[in-house]
Amino acid sequence: MMTLAATMGCSQYRFIHSLYSLKKNSLKSVSPLSGWLGLLLFLFFLSVRSVAAETPQVKVASINLCADQLVLLLSDEEQIRSLSMLSQEEAGSYFFERARAYPVNEGHAEQILTLQPDLVIVGQYSNSHTVAMLREVGLRIETLPIANSIETVFENIASVARWVGHEDRGSEVVEKLRLRLKNLEKPREPKPLAAGYDPNGYTSGALSVRGQIMEYAGFSNVASLAGIDSYGKLSLEAIINLQPDALIESPYSPGTYSRAQAMSQHPALLAAGLDPHVIHIPSRMTVCGGPWTIDVIESLQAERLKLMGG
Repeated sequence: MMTLAATMGCSQYRFIHSLYSLKKNSLKSVSPLSGWLGLLLFLFFLSVRSVAAETPQVKVASINLCADQLVLLLSDEEQIRSLSMLSQEEAGSYFFERARAYPVNEGHAEQILTLQPDLVIVGQYSNSHTVAMLREVGLRIETLPIANSIETVFENIASVARWVGHEDRGSEVVEKLRLRLKNLEKPREPKPLAAGYDPNGYTSGALSVRGQIMEYAGFSNVASLAGIDSYGKLSLEAIINLQPDALIESPYSPGTYSRAQAMSQHPALLAAGLDPHVIHIPSRMTVCGGPWTIDVIESLQAERLKLMGG
């Protein structure tokens, strides 16, 4: 019994000791073999629970905005040691309010080392010197890929959930998102022509998350007609020539009235007789992929119906 007391908590030991005393008094009416088997099974159950309870949670730090979002989505509060400083910006961070409860970092190795995390999640384009230094001291580093498709968004959710020790949680999130995607209303023909039109005319083609969002929402993409597969720029001339029914914009800092962000109100569009339906999507819902990506599809579906008079 002293061995048991050393391997489990005192309260568990006292409970087992009481159970053992109770068993001695009741063994006259119970088969000795079945009694001992029951006790052994109970001890095994307690030992499994004890090991599970003592398994430490992964302490995680993130130096990437998109990783921040998934860490906030999938981790327990006490696991999060630090997030990138961008995590608290309303323009780019979907969970900006939630992120303000945690310390932030500027992506410097010295900052991360003082936090003593078990895991650091970085992005594909995180500072290579920082990542190398963190690896050098033996920290576990995981790299979050850039999501260039909705499927990659799902894969990233599953990966982060696995890294932070909540694989089941990630599987549940992805399963629900796949179901929502499957149940989306199938768009009817004809599909209105739309252009993603961000500051300086940047746009997204079919080989991107935003391009796939437009496809699921039932829009034809001007970028494809302009020969843009992933990312590129649409000139004013291209917009005038292709005459989209809608412009979908998601500026990072709306309301700043910079020339770069006023493309959809350019006088040349008005002079050409174009009056496209302008759809605004908050940039915090387009900068990174996550469950909100399906929200964007549903919102664009509603805008398409509005555009078509449905």
